[in-house]
Amino acid sequence: MKPLGSWPSKPLNSSALVNKLNHEGFFYYLLYMNRLFLFTLLIASFYSYSQDTDEPVRVRYNLPGSPENTDPARGDQGRVFTVKGSPYLNEIHKEGFIVNGAKKTKALLRYNAYYDSFQVLDENKKKSFVAKSPTIKVVLDSTTYQLITYEETVRDKALYYVPNTSNERINGNKREGYFSVLNEGETTLYQKTFKRVPKFKQAEHGYERFEPSAFVTITHYYIKRKHRPAVRIKLSKKEVLFALNNKYDEVRAFIKKNKLKVKTVEEVNQVIAFYDTLN
Repeated sequence: MKPLGSWPSKPLNSSALVNKLNHEGFFYYLLYMNRLFLFTLLIASFYSYSQDTDEPVRVRYNLPGSPENTDPARGDQGRVFTVKGSPYLNEIHKEGFIVNGAKKTKALLRYNAYYDSFQVLDENKKKSFVAKSPTIKVVLDSTTYQLITYEETVRDKALYYVPNTSNERINGNKREGYFSVLNEGETTLYQKTFKRVPKFKQAEHGYERFEPSAFVTITHYYIKRKHRPAVRIKLSKKEVLFALNNKYDEVRAFIKKNKLKVKTVEEVNQVIAFYDTLN
């Protein structure tokens, strides 16, 4: 059997030659389309091309007494307000990297800390989002961001309007989000910076005018043990011991022996490094 692309020793008549060219042309067309498809998959593994219009963030406030329109005369109840300020941590796109395994792509990025997404600005000024995947990391301002599972607290929902991003919810109070990595090891300390919108409080006097809230920036720390969602902690001896409670006595003895106050990132990482030696 002759390999595709070889020519017979005897000359072909015009009809046979056309058939051969058509057959080989179709083969190379399929080969080209297959390579184009693989290239598209590679690009799609980095970016999600939903258009980003940078529209302002709006929140609907359902104030006490208004959800069922019990007092329709209060015109500002149940209204939609535009939130003051920006949901982005860095207003200007900065040069960073999108890392997927061994592949590292340079990109202009900024982080939306309200919707928890990285926006990409390409050479044509077109905006898109980095595809959310545990295998994809983002490096920006010398900080590595990783998508992990964490436990959302009841306090967050009570104090702030949490964006309705159902695609980030896994089940119950477990969500996925971007966290900055503060150590390397089996047990990891993470930092997460949120942009949140505080909930309105009912005015004491009916004639008072409601003003739209502004974004506030909040930073929390989390510890993630192997095969478990990350849990929020304060930098304190009590909360670190609670997060590592399966080795409570050993960790407590280590803290006491080394006279650690466990109030800094460095000391928490020191405790975590010891904890990993026990497993």
